[in-house]
Amino acid sequence: MSNIQLIEKVYETFSAGDMDGWASLHTSDFEFKYLGNLPFSGTFVGPQNAINECFSNIPKYLENFLVTPMRIFECEDTVFVHIHMTATNLDTEAMHMFVVNEGRVKKFQGFDNTGLMTKAFINNN
Repeated sequence: MSNIQLIEKVYETFSAGDMDGWASLHTSDFEFKYLGNLPFSGTFVGPQNAINECFSNIPKYLENFLVTPMRIFECEDTVFVHIHMTATNLDTEAMHMFVVNEGRVKKFQGFDNTGLMTKAFINNN
């Protein structure tokens, strides 16, 4: 599987809620970095920590959350994804960066519009 196909599979499993499938695409020491001061921001090591500390909290703040890849770019071991992110009261675009090592995702960093995200979940409450 190419790096781009791997990242497409990452989004596919995430969108389907297949967290076991999602976790299997990452290294055991995977580093997930989500910037900002959101309740689910931080740096999480290991796929299960990203699931438990970040992903499981997203639905508490963003109803109908959906991330759709628009374009995928590859530069050596790094894959950049231009995404469309929607939820109730949210419609924005962002960039995600993945580092791939030996056919698995080793690092992720999201460059999302956390200001709009904060506004969206504040408006939901």
